[in-house]
Amino acid sequence: MASRSLRLLVLVALLAVLARSPHLGLVPRRGVSAAAAALWGGAPFAARCAWAEVALKEEAPLVQGRQDEYVAKGNAYGMVNYERAVATTKKALFKELFGLLPPKPVILDVGIGSFPNAVYLGNTDAPPEMDIVGVDPNEFMKKYALENAKKAGILTPERGNSLRLVRGIAERLPVADQSADAVVCTLTLCSVKNPQKALSEIRRALKPRSGKYLFVEHVLSETNPFFATAQRLATPEHVQAADGCHFDRQTLQTIQEAGFAEVKGDYFELDNCGFLNPTVAGLATA
Repeated sequence: MASRSLRLLVLVALLAVLARSPHLGLVPRRGVSAAAAALWGGAPFAARCAWAEVALKEEAPLVQGRQDEYVAKGNAYGMVNYERAVATTKKALFKELFGLLPPKPVILDVGIGSFPNAVYLGNTDAPPEMDIVGVDPNEFMKKYALENAKKAGILTPERGNSLRLVRGIAERLPVADQSADAVVCTLTLCSVKNPQKALSEIRRALKPRSGKYLFVEHVLSETNPFFATAQRLATPEHVQAADGCHFDRQTLQTIQEAGFAEVKGDYFELDNCGFLNPTVAGLATA
């Protein structure tokens, strides 16, 4: 017990020194985690918790509650039909994205939730040695995100990836300017309080000219005015019940007006997903 307590104290002291260092963002990949691993039991810890070139800022305040727990469970198990319906589109987008990334890319997943995108980042098309940073305000999402990362093979040592999950909101991302090679943001802008501010933060986080933003969002119907009216009428109650989720946003237009150098996006409609049928997806360049 005394030995374990000593190891904990040493680790806390080490992290405190690093947190004050202005050069934390330049620490080589796994340079810190190797030392931490020695305290916590060796290489498996290092493989799961590798530090990389991008430093995280402060986390958002922790807000725990039964509502957050219910939302996390619903996110993990309640979106299976939608994810299945949009899988072909997502797979094509991620494949295109991987072909545009540099070696050892930093990928920021905004609103990572239960990490439904793990299956694509764990695909054989994905580059090795990715530094994946997942941002979500809900602390209860973490266990589901880690489960999906493991299932997808993202954390296997031979892939050389790192995954860090941090509390934060899209309107105030906890990363430095121009630090991400790609931002992945799917089914997130429907729920944020200020989509324009969230997109401004995504642009700030992306590396200029080369940074890519992958988006998939459900939106207001563009083809059926009666369905669109029903979406608008259902939105106020749904916002209260589903953690801020809106049925009535015109997200592709919002992205096109956000100042990206290029936006390639499409509107399409899924089947059997109710008010989530109308969807937009695409890639934007910072």
